[in-house]
Amino acid sequence: MRNRTKLACLLLILTCAASAWGLSIDRPTPGLYFPKDYDKKRAQAIETVLQDKQFHYLNGLTSYWSPAFGTTLVYDGDIKSLQTFIARLMAIPDMHLRLTFSKDLSKETGSALSAGAWWVKYSHVTPDTLEIRINLAARQLDLSELGIAL
Repeated sequence: MRNRTKLACLLLILTCAASAWGLSIDRPTPGLYFPKDYDKKRAQAIETVLQDKQFHYLNGLTSYWSPAFGTTLVYDGDIKSLQTFIARLMAIPDMHLRLTFSKDLSKETGSALSAGAWWVKYSHVTPDTLEIRINLAARQLDLSELGIAL
């Protein structure tokens, strides 16, 4: 009887752990998890930019934690690529971009994501906003070409 209790406890722990791990998925290709009622045309326009092969996608992660259902996508590239990426997203009607900067994305990632040159972050909490998080430590980005003082 004692062994059955231990076995039952072990199975319960393993089931709970598997459920927790299942709340996030790796994204081998770029894409966002949009709310069910999200504008289909806008979603397609965003996906077209995110999946464009001219932008070097590294990896990503979508977390199915309510209410955010957040996605982070990691890209690598030079400043021209970043500028083109931002311009294409800004051209999408009713889409808002929020540019943020990190001293070093490798210190924010843990082991789940690459640091890359920039991240795209999306959340159901702010469904019409994409955050572009720029890695100030990325050697391939000559940020002086942005024309802003950092």
